[in-house]
Amino acid sequence: MLKNGGIEVSLPNCRACKSSSIEVCSARYKFPLYIWPLPEMKRTILKDIHVYICSDCGYMQLQNMDDETISEIYRDEAFNVENRQEKYERLTLLTADDKQKFEKTKALEVGGGRNTFLGLLPDSSEKWVADFNVDKIVQAEVDGVFIGDFVEAEITESDFDYIFMFHVLEHFNDPSMALKKAKRLLNSEGKIIIEVPNFGLESELRPHYTIFHMHISLFTQTSLMSLMMRHGFRCVDVIKKDEVLLVEFRLGASALPPNHIMHSLEHLSIVDSNIRKCLSKLKTLINKIENGAIAIFGGGGASTLFLYNYPFLIDRVSFAVDSDNGKIGRSLCNGRIPIVSPDRITNLNIKHIIVLEDSHIGYVGNDEVNYINIGAIYES
Repeated sequence: MLKNGGIEVSLPNCRACKSSSIEVCSARYKFPLYIWPLPEMKRTILKDIHVYICSDCGYMQLQNMDDETISEIYRDEAFNVENRQEKYERLTLLTADDKQKFEKTKALEVGGGRNTFLGLLPDSSEKWVADFNVDKIVQAEVDGVFIGDFVEAEITESDFDYIFMFHVLEHFNDPSMALKKAKRLLNSEGKIIIEVPNFGLESELRPHYTIFHMHISLFTQTSLMSLMMRHGFRCVDVIKKDEVLLVEFRLGASALPPNHIMHSLEHLSIVDSNIRKCLSKLKTLINKIENGAIAIFGGGGASTLFLYNYPFLIDRVSFAVDSDNGKIGRSLCNGRIPIVSPDRITNLNIKHIIVLEDSHIGYVGNDEVNYINIGAIYES
């Protein structure tokens, strides 16, 4: 366990319980704030990441993020895939036991300013969105919007039946204040539906995608339940538990949850152990390569984070291959790795392609290259 000695303590109190008994338990050095592909001549700042665990409750979290850092993390451009099918699947899961669940309800989606889930709810429901920015398309789908930071924004509506936070809670600098505000906005029978990345599963299957500046809180099912219990929510149903945790909560009495520090330390240890294991195997594989260029499949955030977890690769990988026209011509790693289309694999003499998941091999569609399958390394 790393101690705070020699490391500037930039988190005075735990975000969950407000205790000052927090320790740096893992670190990442010189990681990019903005993880998406960059246009020519554009760069992003590299900053260290410190993962803190609270000794009094076990909550896992990163250091404080100031406004300037947060602005750099998100910028004005993102390359998240807007997957409408994923939203339909989410709705199907949420209404599996009651097809009329959202009829004649009043709902608020926090963070739904782009690609809102609310558009799938029945016409009889009243729909509101709170986000820093709300697209005109979304504004046309809902009854009203609140612009700004949810924690600070003046929300003039209340008495909500449902509040949705899909991949939002992990981004809050102060998740406790966000939950306290949500609690005030719900009616007495109101529910909050939360979806967050599942750190428990990701620590085993994609450890390179677990720790980065954007995700300020790191949730397992245990830590999510603990935070919600502390702030007066009780679990109604764990709807999904794979790469994500999709959980429905309702109002209840606040309670002091058990300390889960050993649980958090175990999962953080799994991440670091898997990174070390993969690093050893990767170096062996890469050092054997004598002919042809090496590329990585994917020009997005996952590839960026993978490369910074294994920084020796930044000098060995010549290209990122991606079929998204919006990414081609941009670069990863501050201009060091250009993004090219798959049809250039042959003329660029790309003989080896790193794929982060088995399914990516099919997307590349080239039988003449050697695939370095990272998913297989993790699973081993």
